[in-house]
Amino acid sequence: MVGTVTISIEIELGWGLVRFNKFDKLSENREAETRHLSRLLDQCEEYDVPITFNIVGHLLHESCDGTHDGPHDEDWWDVDPGTSVDEDPEFYAPDLIDDIRSRRTDHEICTHTYSHIECNEVDPEIVRWELNRAQRVHDEHGLGKTGSIVPPRHSTPPSDVLVDTGIRTKRTPHYKAHDEHHPATAVGKLYDILFGSHPAVEPAVRQGVLESYSPEYITFAAPFLQTGTSEPHPVYRSIPLFVRQRLHERNLRQGIDAAATTDSFVHYWSHLYDFSNEKQWPQAKSFVRQLSEIQEMGDIRVRTMKDLQYEYEQRAPHDDLSAQAQQDDLCPTREVGQPKPANAPLDHSFDHDA
Repeated sequence: MVGTVTISIEIELGWGLVRFNKFDKLSENREAETRHLSRLLDQCEEYDVPITFNIVGHLLHESCDGTHDGPHDEDWWDVDPGTSVDEDPEFYAPDLIDDIRSRRTDHEICTHTYSHIECNEVDPEIVRWELNRAQRVHDEHGLGKTGSIVPPRHSTPPSDVLVDTGIRTKRTPHYKAHDEHHPATAVGKLYDILFGSHPAVEPAVRQGVLESYSPEYITFAAPFLQTGTSEPHPVYRSIPLFVRQRLHERNLRQGIDAAATTDSFVHYWSHLYDFSNEKQWPQAKSFVRQLSEIQEMGDIRVRTMKDLQYEYEQRAPHDDLSAQAQQDDLCPTREVGQPKPANAPLDHSFDHDA
């Protein structure tokens, strides 16, 4: 049996934080984020582990005047400083994308929309504009066609807009997959984050788009450790740091085992800033090495989101895709560990922004 592991890293920087008054999660001038991206890329290059990096399109600009066309609300661009990477590197980051592109490892650079919109909170035409504008910026930087999306904050973009703009793969919270659910209570979610089995869920096509399923909480980094510059919830801080770091190591390894033993798929993710500190980085570093070693043994394979789409299309010819996509679920969900309770509203205080 061979499991499949995917890692996606969100590079959104200030665009994902400023509207929620969490800008201070970033280091000064994003120095820690820049440094830890380079460290991650070094590690991936040494062990040949590819990652999907989903980028807010505006970050590709060297500079702008803060004025953008489009159908957004009039105040949407108020957060845009209208300066440059030298003055506001939290809103402009072409150097980070250049670093990714300079590496030998075949990483994927996909979209996180142009300005970090919540796709189901706006008119579909705004989503369309965002994806087209992001693609235009990708083209200007020679990045080629973007076929994958990680929607900001686990939002749900209209499938017809995705298909129309050439998006064929998206990351989706695992509880939206067949037979997967939220924990029923906040305590249940707390338990899942600390001790639960990493979901192992086979991708499924819905309305013409392949969905790769990940937990709604970060897993490449850990929400019970420092994320960026922010300390975790007090409940987590009551547990000694070294215990939480060992739990993180255990959870990372458990996901690999879940994929390998069930011949299924796991998808780890986090924001760049989440692991840009010394409470998170040691586990991330060793995890990349561990992935490579287990892949060499033949128990897992590491694939980007675009790889998943390519391999799916090889199994299911494109001509058949639209007919198959009419089914709500094409592929079975493989649960690992104990059954989960039914859906219920959750207290998200133990989690943080997606």
